[in-house]
Amino acid sequence: MGKVRTKRRTKALKKLLWKRKNRGLNRSMGNTHPGFRIFILGAGFSVPAGLPLASQLFSEVRSQIEMNYGRNTKFHRSLKEFIDYKKLCDGVCLQEEDVDLEEFMSYLDIEHFLGLEGSDTFSEHGNEAQLFVKSYIGKVIHNKTPASNALPNEYYEFARSLSENDLVITLNYDVVLERALDHIGKPYRLFPDRFKKIGEMSNTIDDSIKEVTILKLHGSLDWFSNKSYLWLKESYKRQGFDLDPRDAIFSKDSIYRTHPLVDGPRSENDPLLYIHRVKNIDDLYAKWDPPGTPMILSPSHMKIVYASPFLDFWYGLGRAGGLNLGISIIGFSLPEHDEYLKILLNRIVLNYQNVEWDLSLFDNVKNNVKLVDYQQEDVGKEKLLERYRFIDLKKADLYMDGFSEAAVKFLSRNSRQV
Repeated sequence: MGKVRTKRRTKALKKLLWKRKNRGLNRSMGNTHPGFRIFILGAGFSVPAGLPLASQLFSEVRSQIEMNYGRNTKFHRSLKEFIDYKKLCDGVCLQEEDVDLEEFMSYLDIEHFLGLEGSDTFSEHGNEAQLFVKSYIGKVIHNKTPASNALPNEYYEFARSLSENDLVITLNYDVVLERALDHIGKPYRLFPDRFKKIGEMSNTIDDSIKEVTILKLHGSLDWFSNKSYLWLKESYKRQGFDLDPRDAIFSKDSIYRTHPLVDGPRSENDPLLYIHRVKNIDDLYAKWDPPGTPMILSPSHMKIVYASPFLDFWYGLGRAGGLNLGISIIGFSLPEHDEYLKILLNRIVLNYQNVEWDLSLFDNVKNNVKLVDYQQEDVGKEKLLERYRFIDLKKADLYMDGFSEAAVKFLSRNSRQV
């Protein structure tokens, strides 16, 4: 039975590749590679563009809040509570500048998710301190992001190397990749599937549009939810009032132009329907106080409990890899507390390296797994490879000089040509 299933899978993939090759889709994208690759992007991907790592983010956020509000804020009161908690419970004495952002946000996430503040719970997206931090994370990252025409060249080269059959999974909040793709004029979508028709039991997929697929598993600084706005509008309507709720982003008189994240028919209960992208994001974050809270998962160890709006991005990913032609992991060190990501990457890599490894499809065979990171010391390399111990290094290539134009060439080179 195993051989029969393998033959069926191989036949189906060959048919799909042949169909797309003869429709000229890859040539129209200016890329001769048939695609079917998966790219996983971590914070190291965005460092050459001048964006901060997580370890640098907290001081930037704190400085911005204090510059605009001083120190008498809910954020500072929550920060003091956390420092007191660490001293009383763990015997650790911290100064504000020593606080780890992810540990602090984990503390706030637990408080909010369990409703420990009772009626003072601020909103479904977080308490006041959490929303403060998310808004200023968005502001700090945006302010450090170059314009579409001012990115380092490696981002344009990477964008050009992508095929419409490729899948990019990014763990970053920034819009660096989107700006690179916009600049070169390559279309993309930010959701898993486009549909022609929504059915009772299943939906009909629309694959007629040529576009790169990008899944931002942790959200994005230019995404905002209109769920509360619509709820309040409906509440007014039930009470007999035809009123437009005051909302800085979604009110009729808002200066910010938004458009839905998804396109085409969707199920009525699809949580992605509430998410909108702000087009003039430069204007929004130019405000000294960001007028809304972006749809991003807190940089915490508990972020997965808030993942429900983005669960459609995750659906079926654990089955990916088996019939892909490439997997590249760029600038993601796989922190120990991100166990959910280790489970996902382990599944994808095992599928990739253990299924149809030597199959030839239109003069293409699976490339080695590509791992790009910045590790100049042997100790750092050893720690990284220990975290990625599920990768068979005999079927992998390493590049430890960080993301750059040379790294893009490394990613594009197939070390297993037919």
